[in-house]
Amino acid sequence: MNEMSIPPELRRLRIIGAIFVGVIVIGVAGYMTVMGMTLDEALYMTVITISTVGFEEVVPLDAAGRWLTIGLIIGGVASVSYGAITAGEFVVEGHLGQYIERRRMQRAIEDLSEHVIICGFGRVGRHLSRSLDTEGVEYVLVEDDPGKIEELAELRLLAVSGDATAEHTLQEAGLDRARAVVACVNSDADNVLLTLTAKGLRPEVVVVARAKAEENESKLRRAGADRVILPSNIGARRIASLITRPVVAHFLEELGVGGADVTLDEVPVEPNGELDGIALRDTGIRERFGVTVLAVRRVVAGLDLHPSPELTLEGGDVLVVLGGEDDIHAIRRHFV
Repeated sequence: MNEMSIPPELRRLRIIGAIFVGVIVIGVAGYMTVMGMTLDEALYMTVITISTVGFEEVVPLDAAGRWLTIGLIIGGVASVSYGAITAGEFVVEGHLGQYIERRRMQRAIEDLSEHVIICGFGRVGRHLSRSLDTEGVEYVLVEDDPGKIEELAELRLLAVSGDATAEHTLQEAGLDRARAVVACVNSDADNVLLTLTAKGLRPEVVVVARAKAEENESKLRRAGADRVILPSNIGARRIASLITRPVVAHFLEELGVGGADVTLDEVPVEPNGELDGIALRDTGIRERFGVTVLAVRRVVAGLDLHPSPELTLEGGDVLVVLGGEDDIHAIRRHFV
């Protein structure tokens, strides 16, 4: 947890604690210097003075010793009283519960691995978080709007409060362990900076960026974004498909929302696994699992949309398959 996320009351308590320790150190050093006491005598005198217990003095005090004692009483009582008041505010105003919840959340984020970092809880971020929930993919949201942070806390979603373009914010969200970063904050300029920051900290992380303006797509790609999404273009193509190819559009919509008992998925070919070095026709995937291989993303050649039955699979290839949900789960359990 970064220093900025610590409540002001807790920071004050830390300062008060440091002052209190300082008073004790000054008292011990003062008694040893002014009164010639030993370390244990000076510590004893300092503690009974600050606590105002009033036990017998170890050594009769002269004028300098009395002035030192007065100063210790004032400093000790003041720091303890102010600390008690601050601690009371911290508990009564609910900051303690909030701090404990943030600590719990931070520990949960630290335990994540291969998660997705969603920067921005706007329309895209909201829909994406729901989709990832459906897919069972873990994610962390990054948001700097206090109102949205409160909403995320009520929803009990893992979130980091801060500027998504700042390095420490992405690091707090677990960038070093994340599988992908989604840049969907309010402005394209911030998305460009966010992409640069994420790629600068961890070049191998996948960055998917949202662009509002089409002319900013090239800027995001130059910044290092692996994929750039333009919601307006996607929406326009979707409307065109509904008009010109309604049956196909309806079929794809059913796939996307799980309305049909079929789905698209991907099956990786594990190096030295069962599929490595096997011709596609000899895998028996359709006969064994009832799914159809639509395409193969080759390690070297890229996406093959019309894979030949004679194609020899290699470790690192990815099969794009179509089939029933139960069949897809079965093939993934078998090969992944």
